Amino acid sequence: MNPRIWAPTILSLLLLSLAGCAAGAEPETTTDKEDPAQADEGDESADSDQMPDVEDGDDAPTAPTGGKDASIGTGKDAGMDARAPRSDASVADTVATKVDSATPPEEDPVPTPGDGGTTPPPTSTAGKLPRVDTTDGPGPFKGVTKVKMTAPGGWLIYPTDIGKDGIKHPLFVFGPGGGTTPSTYESMGMHWDRYGSYGFVIYVLPRSTGDGADMKAGLDWLIAQNDVSSSPLYQKLDITKICAAGHSQGSITTFDFMPDERVTTTIHISGGSFDGKGPDNLSKDTMFLCGPSQSADTAEPQCNGDFTNSKVPTFYTKIEGSSHLTSGRLGWASIIAWLLWHLADQEDQWKKEFVEPTGKFQTGIYKSQVKNW
Repeated sequence: MNPRIWAPTILSLLLLSLAGCAAGAEPETTTDKEDPAQADEGDESADSDQMPDVEDGDDAPTAPTGGKDASIGTGKDAGMDARAPRSDASVADTVATKVDSATPPEEDPVPTPGDGGTTPPPTSTAGKLPRVDTTDGPGPFKGVTKVKMTAPGGWLIYPTDIGKDGIKHPLFVFGPGGGTTPSTYESMGMHWDRYGSYGFVIYVLPRSTGDGADMKAGLDWLIAQNDVSSSPLYQKLDITKICAAGHSQGSITTFDFMPDERVTTTIHISGGSFDGKGPDNLSKDTMFLCGPSQSADTAEPQCNGDFTNSKVPTFYTKIEGSSHLTSGRLGWASIIAWLLWHLADQEDQWKKEFVEPTGKFQTGIYKSQVKNW
């Protein structure tokens, strides 16, 4: 056969074969990593309702002294997951092949929305946290990482895919009740996971003494991580959006920490000041949560006094069915909505739920009052 005839024929057959292979190839995708966060395996597994909130306790760790290195580090020494951050699902590269121009190009697979207490949130814009329809369940971030021994001695909790889509994450500094530790709240049922799932970066003091200097040291360290290149938090924090909060003795610690102009808002959970002067230190919006009566929550009279004495915009709610130990847990939805309002620029969505008579956090289990708006 004439070579000028059979050579183009073989080449055409080869091109058609390659085009058929490419058209039938299945795209590869990656799936989300499982949540690396694990609860403590020690002896602190009792339900929080059985954990007394006392002024001191043997299981409260003492923060390490010394050490100016602000970096977290990786691996065993830091007690954290040192795996690489999760990447988005990708489609496998295919061989570039000339195909019939009438054949439409294949589209990337559409991600399947995750489950949880929200509908699929829109992508965050301008580095802000995504919006959600409800705060009743877990948030849109599907895993958290926990560092259970930081340089200041407390716990650090942050979304595993921190910084995804350019998000800058607000800060939440928390003081536990007297005689308790971060592990105590872990036993309450994924306590820190709930806050982290909405995109907040949390630092929990190792213990609360009532001295605001402890909370200041924790916040100083957390903010410094934003400039430590070896830290997983490097350049991923919004250090202009900060909440200081505490439960019981941790609330007293928060009052003592104030005023600090870096702090955007404070939250006080079943922790009224004994002399009624705690609110004198406040200069920003504040939220008080408490049990419904003194018999349910020993701090209720002090909470009442603090609301009376507050001179800043204040939301105060007594949660039906709660106690001194459970007001924060039953108030999760309101706390997270408050954080989204004040730390994620979502006032248009959440403010009305707090200050209007028909708002979500004015009705149902929430018996609420507001002042100075």
